Amino acid sequence: MTYWLERGIGDFGQSMGITATGLLLMRVADPEMKSPAYEGFGYKQLVFEPFLGGGLVTALSAPLIFQFGPVPFLIFASIMTLIGLLVGLRYFGKKKD
Repeated sequence: MTYWLERGIGDFGQSMGITATGLLLMRVADPEMKSPAYEGFGYKQLVFEPFLGGGLVTALSAPLIFQFGPVPFLIFASIMTLIGLLVGLRYFGKKKD
């Protein structure tokens, strides 16, 4: 089982507000916490929050745009997004049975 509903609803809730919203929606989807989605959500947050969830990227974006300009920052952000997308698809994409 992949527990797609519990995982998806947690990510949806986080993207719509804050982490607590995602946890609350996961609790609604799995009130007895039988799925491993909570543990997976927690491990994901260790990587996500410091860099993308209001951490380094958010804090450094304004000074970097001021220092280098919006176009170089846009190019850098686009390259990083593409790298993240390719790594995600390569290592976490559909699994063959």
